[in-house]
Amino acid sequence: MSESRVVALTDLEPTPCVAAIGSFDGVHRGHQHLIARAVELARTEDSGVLAITFEPLPPMVLRPDRFSGRLCTSEEKMTALLAAGADRVVVVPFTRETAALSPEAFLAPVVAASGMRVLVVGEDFALGRNRVGDVPRLREIGAELGFALEAVERVPVGDEPVSSTLIRQAVMTGQAARARRLLGRPFRVAGEVIHGKKLGREIGFPTANVAPPPDLAPLADGIYAAWAWLDGDAAPRPAVTYVGARPTVNSGPRLVETHLLDFDGDLYGQTLRSDVLERLRPDETFPSLEAMIAQMQTDEARARAVLARETATAGR
Repeated sequence: MSESRVVALTDLEPTPCVAAIGSFDGVHRGHQHLIARAVELARTEDSGVLAITFEPLPPMVLRPDRFSGRLCTSEEKMTALLAAGADRVVVVPFTRETAALSPEAFLAPVVAASGMRVLVVGEDFALGRNRVGDVPRLREIGAELGFALEAVERVPVGDEPVSSTLIRQAVMTGQAARARRLLGRPFRVAGEVIHGKKLGREIGFPTANVAPPPDLAPLADGIYAAWAWLDGDAAPRPAVTYVGARPTVNSGPRLVETHLLDFDGDLYGQTLRSDVLERLRPDETFPSLEAMIAQMQTDEARARAVLARETATAGR
C-alpha cells in the first residue's frame, strides 16, 4: 500500500474528482461495485477517484458493546480500496463529535478540500446525526454545494444482497464459503507467528500459531481448508487452519493455528496470512490423543481435496 495515497482531509488540494463514501468494512462486492461506478463516472469527467472512509468504524464508536468485529483490518481496507480503483483514500477520524454533525456541516469542508464534483453512495446510505442525510437530502445538499449525487443499488450475489452484516454473520457461524462468495475473496486472519506448546510438531502436524486481531470478527471454531501466505510469497501455500482453544489437550487461549502442507521451516516472528476457504468441521473434544490424530489425518485429506479443486478451478 502506498502511504502517499492514503491521506487526511487536510492533506488534499482541491482537484475535480468523483468521490465514493462509506465505512467500507471488508470492501466487499457491493463496495467494489460502488468504486467501479465511481471509476466509470471519473472517466467521463476526466478526473480522479477519491474514496472517503471512516476510522474507527462508526459502530466501534457508537455501539462498541454490540459490535461483533471488523471484516478486515484498517490497513487491509485501505489496500483493498486502492486495488478496487480509488486513486486516493481519505481517512476521516470518526468520533462522537463527527457523528453529531449535520450532513451539511460534514460535507462542506469535504467539498472545499477535495474539489468533489460527484458523490457516489449506496442506495441505503445515510450521513449525519440520526441518519438525516439520506439520498434525497444528499441530493439537495449537492445542489447547494455544487456536486451531483449518484446512488448505486445493492448488488445481489445469487439470491441474497451483499452486506457487511450478512458477511459478519457468515464468518461467526463458520460459513467460510458463503463469506467468501459475498466478500469476493476469502476471509483473512493475519498476524505474527508466536510460540505455542509445540504439541503439533510432536504429533506430526506442526502449526504456525497466530493470535487473532482483537477487533476482527471472530471466525467460528473449527477446521478449515485454507490458503496461507508468508511475506514475499508470490503464490499461496496449501494449508489446514484450526480455530479454537484445543479442548482435547486443554492447552491455552484461543488461537488460529495453521498447518502448512508439505512445508517444514521456522516461521516464528514472520507474518502469516490465512485465507479460509471452506469449513471442514466444527471443533470437538476427542476421547484420546490417538483419536484426535486420526481425525486430523482425515481433515488433511479433505483439505487437500478442496484445495486441489480450487487449483483446478483457478486454472480454467
